[in-house]
Amino acid sequence: MKLNVIDIKQNQLLTTTMLVLVALLLFGSNHQIYGHNFAGDESATFLALMDQIQTEMDLINTNLVANNQPLAKEHLNNIDELYTKNIKKEIAERNERIANEITSVINETNIAIEKNNRDISSSVENFNDIIGEAISIRIDSEALSNATIHALHFANLINSIDLTYADALGTKPMNMSGMNMNDDDDNSMSHGNNTNNSSNSNNNNTMSDMKMNQGVSSMASMSNDTNNNSNATENGTVTNIASYQTAKELTNKAIELFNSTIKQNIPSNATENANAIESGLQQLKEMIGSKAPYDKVMGIIHGIIQTNTLEVFNLPLKTSK
Repeated sequence: MKLNVIDIKQNQLLTTTMLVLVALLLFGSNHQIYGHNFAGDESATFLALMDQIQTEMDLINTNLVANNQPLAKEHLNNIDELYTKNIKKEIAERNERIANEITSVINETNIAIEKNNRDISSSVENFNDIIGEAISIRIDSEALSNATIHALHFANLINSIDLTYADALGTKPMNMSGMNMNDDDDNSMSHGNNTNNSSNSNNNNTMSDMKMNQGVSSMASMSNDTNNNSNATENGTVTNIASYQTAKELTNKAIELFNSTIKQNIPSNATENANAIESGLQQLKEMIGSKAPYDKVMGIIHGIIQTNTLEVFNLPLKTSK
């Protein structure tokens, strides 16, 4: 029996939803999954990390221009947390000069903040060039042209927005384990490696139609809630301005990455997914700009952007205890 295009699309969506729900149901009250944790690739993780470091450096310059030393210092502290000894060692193993130059610019930036130097734009430009070199020596050209790695890079960046916006509002990031349909269920769930095989999923996972419908409704409600954002009567209260600034700028980076790379890698038969991601990014930017409540922002991130990204690129989910 031949399936028409609609049937195929429905089966793909069902498979995607099943993958998400399987990952969620594997963890009860003793385990937590924050956001969509994708089984990572070191190159994608490194790219997202470099985005974050560059964003923090850009914000140091922004705040120095605005004569706000305390905020500039907070962003420098964020760089110190991101550029760990292990990351420096990893870069130094490939090229010690680049690792040392990154450290040197960070130290110079600290001095500039202490002296309230309001013009470090040239240093920022130099820093971005060095980060570009770090990427080129850390990641080979084949990986840099790999669509899945770019998709994981994008997904990691979106998760960073989730974390920083939650921190900006002084709340905990989304706990995906809270979406379990029933914490008391004792179904045996197999976590297979072949996530592409829907029949394998059906054989390994026991789930009633009622539970599936509840799971789909739970995922759908995330997306539907965001559509009512204009009716929201309360906005989030920003308690950490530095994190709020970071969330806004990371969103701009995510949009830039989507437009320059991700969109071109989405196949022609996934136009609806591409449109959903693009629309979700715009909504995300508007919501963060208006300081929307965290649950609204989280709904866009995990109900629209990450779910469609997962479906289009068939990204593997990672579980964490």
